Amino acid sequence: MKKSSPQFLLLCTVALLCVAATADDPHPHRPILVPSRPVIERVPLSVIDPIDVTITEFGDTLVADAGGKMLFRVTTDGIANVLGKNLTGISRVVDSRQLGPHALLTDQKSSRVLRFTDSGMQQTVINFAFRAFGLAIDPDNNLITSSGKTGIIYHVDDENTLTRLVQLSEPVLDLATDRLGNVFVLLQSGQVISVTGKDASAPVGFLPKGTTRIKIHPDDYAVGLTTGEQRPILNRINKTSKPLQFAGTAMGTSAFAFDGLGNLVLTNPDLRAVTRVKSRFVVNCSHPNCDHPVHMILTPNAVPQHRRRSF
Repeated sequence: MKKSSPQFLLLCTVALLCVAATADDPHPHRPILVPSRPVIERVPLSVIDPIDVTITEFGDTLVADAGGKMLFRVTTDGIANVLGKNLTGISRVVDSRQLGPHALLTDQKSSRVLRFTDSGMQQTVINFAFRAFGLAIDPDNNLITSSGKTGIIYHVDDENTLTRLVQLSEPVLDLATDRLGNVFVLLQSGQVISVTGKDASAPVGFLPKGTTRIKIHPDDYAVGLTTGEQRPILNRINKTSKPLQFAGTAMGTSAFAFDGLGNLVLTNPDLRAVTRVKSRFVVNCSHPNCDHPVHMILTPNAVPQHRRRSF
């Protein structure tokens, strides 16, 4: 008999939990907490130095490989394809729902942004006469980047016009945009600044010093990757400089991204790997004639909701 996969067993357990959790309740759709560790799986991709990763709105994974000088797309079905080759200096990748993937390529004195299509075509969107740090895209398809050493944040509109938004007081390490288009900028000290428009900025919190990357969680708060001599840690933004740990990662982790549910994808040049860490799923409600989605969360701290054996 063929052995059932961990994913199959997990879904069967979820179905039983959904029934048990709702049996005494008038049809609720509260999240189901399952006492379990996350499901960890390696993305089927051969990489050399994965330097950045992002998840598209359609669930595809985009991976920038600095060592291989390539940009990859891995679909939700696990099919990998190459979007770009010979991308010397690739350092960041972002995605626009309307315009597609964009990559930042840098050297010591200049940078450029490339746009990619599904057919393999690529075009230069804009060239910068400075070394850019960070790349983000807002809901209106405007690109955001910075001249890292000077602390200047730049905006690139749909006509590829470069506009200076604001100059900050410290060098910039990375930046990200939320769903409203606000820009969260990570400074060298660990302070995080929100830029909401031209010459409009305000401090919003701190990430530990040594944080190199910043992303926005689907629940609208900033998370940073802190690296150093010890194991890299994902920390949630805090109003004080005291670290607020979000999750631990493997040694060598260089970048991360969230999918729409808040699951993680991690890149690791030391392991030459891209890894998914899934702790959040969506399943259908178990009630008859109800197709309402129910969120299921795996957490070691969950209290079991029933005593029935699943298998």
